[in-house]
Amino acid sequence: MATAPSTFEPGPDSFVATDTYEVGEQVSLWQDAWRRLRRNRLAVAGMVVVVILFITAVVAAFWTPYDVWRQSLGPTYQGPSSRHLLGLDDSGRDILSRLMGGAQVSMIVGVGTSTLSSIIGIILGLLAGFYRGWVDAVVSLLINVFYGLPDLLIVLLIVAVTQQRGIGNIILAISLTAWLGMARLVRGQTLSLREREFVEAARSVGTRDHFILLRHIFPNALGPIIVQATFVIPAAIIFEAFLSYLGFGVKPPTPSWGAMASDGFRSLQYAPHIILAPAAALCVTLMAFNFMGDGLRDALDPRMRR
Repeated sequence: MATAPSTFEPGPDSFVATDTYEVGEQVSLWQDAWRRLRRNRLAVAGMVVVVILFITAVVAAFWTPYDVWRQSLGPTYQGPSSRHLLGLDDSGRDILSRLMGGAQVSMIVGVGTSTLSSIIGIILGLLAGFYRGWVDAVVSLLINVFYGLPDLLIVLLIVAVTQQRGIGNIILAISLTAWLGMARLVRGQTLSLREREFVEAARSVGTRDHFILLRHIFPNALGPIIVQATFVIPAAIIFEAFLSYLGFGVKPPTPSWGAMASDGFRSLQYAPHIILAPAAALCVTLMAFNFMGDGLRDALDPRMRR
């Protein structure tokens, strides 16, 4: 099978790169990335786990083996059994049911934070990199200021002001600092792309700035953006679990993996099964998203192609 060298030359209309796998076969960048992603076994395994987690979160919204808030289903601290596969916690609640409910909370926080922070970071990064000057100076100042603010401090301030500990406040609090990495990434991509020939050609024919940003620059920076957004999800999940462990997360008795781990830690000596379930769920979730993010990063990087 003959293999030709890879070529990557963005055009004015779309993000296109061709790679010849066989004589006469031309594939786009996305087709090439999908082929290389499928060859990464860890990335594929991570994607499978992520899909299972999303399915579990959706199912938990309509059905769980037992009511996640119902107490005294049996003896407290009961170990795994045929009726309760993961046992009961310190309040006699089914751990498997609460684990499924916690998956729903984690997915909402992770995806919600990634979406909100990406929107903020993409908009500010595009504006700063394209217009430069005072716009870039203001955005860079905001980035430096927010980098100096601890995430936990922002959460405490929001909780103190709103007097609420809902999922929305957690997403907002994490997003106020999670957008920084996205903004810096998009700014750097925009600074590089704005000097490319297809952008100069669009300017020469009088194309408006917003059209250049949305039609030419943003699609060509979409690969790194997807990778960065993927890495934000596990960071948000672990931070939500940390907040719930400290007692600043979702309000009890809403199930959360962090709150379940906190309950299990207090009874670690005589009921270790309570902490093992949420700890294993967090571990598997974070590894799955990280493996998937690493695979996407390698697959979407044109320099990684052979």
